Amino acid sequence: MKNKVVIIIFSLIFSIIVWGSITLSDEFFTSYDLNVVTINTPKGFVCGETNPKTIEVKLKAKGWQLLNLNLNPSTEFFVSVSGDSGSITADAYNQIPENTWLGSGTSIIDISPRKISLDVEKIKIKKIKVEAVTDLTFQKGYGLATHIKIYPDSVLVAGPKSAIEKTFSVKTKKISFKSLDRNTKIITELDDLPGFEYQQNQVELTFDVQRIVDNLVEGIKVVVKNIPRDRDVVLIPNFINCSLRGGINIIGKITSDQITASIDYRDIILDTLGSLKPTVNIPANSELLYTKPEELRYIIKKFE
Repeated sequence: MKNKVVIIIFSLIFSIIVWGSITLSDEFFTSYDLNVVTINTPKGFVCGETNPKTIEVKLKAKGWQLLNLNLNPSTEFFVSVSGDSGSITADAYNQIPENTWLGSGTSIIDISPRKISLDVEKIKIKKIKVEAVTDLTFQKGYGLATHIKIYPDSVLVAGPKSAIEKTFSVKTKKISFKSLDRNTKIITELDDLPGFEYQQNQVELTFDVQRIVDNLVEGIKVVVKNIPRDRDVVLIPNFINCSLRGGINIIGKITSDQITASIDYRDIILDTLGSLKPTVNIPANSELLYTKPEELRYIIKKFE
């Protein structure tokens, strides 16, 4: 019985091998969508715009050749600029020798589109601000007490002159956190930009997460600005209270002398209602919820 099982298994394996050999000897058609990548650029130059950015290559090859291509897939189609600079048009068929991954015996049926336009420009280096890309949620009652701190907040970037002159910020890869309730630090990479190189590709993000609370700051004096020498203005009342919101470690330390409130005399002259809202300046990383009273009445006095 055991001998029969062995014979059956051997026969099955042999049949599969024979079938596979016959199948892999047949010719098949397939296509690949490949990213255009430039090579052999002159020293001090880089390829900026590439049109198109991807091409479709249609192939005919024996099954075993396609199997090898699929086991070692390429996502790039190399285009040599041959040391030239400026605006270049390359014929994709002439670039086949640069793409050795195709291998001998592989027939190129079609490359679409055939013409590839390239702009090879001088490299320019510029210090550019970093922006954090985030998706954050917080535990109930918590939030960011300060802006996200980025270190370093700018990096040296090398890229095509025309492109880098129009670039004013580079973004991090997207960072996601759920239900934050404490300070958090993370190292993240910068998002890739085609044709650009970073002096350093990583930055540190610091999230200052605190319990968010409200605090009433009382007794803030309101001043009147730009009063003519022959005038005086009496505000009724001349003190306000401010309700602020922010991180508990920030809001709890704010005092009335850190907040300024004012009304401009020119606004009083233009007013037709008899009362005005003061302009209030509050410390950084705090939010003004309301002032009490919201508006102030005034009396203008003229000196004889």
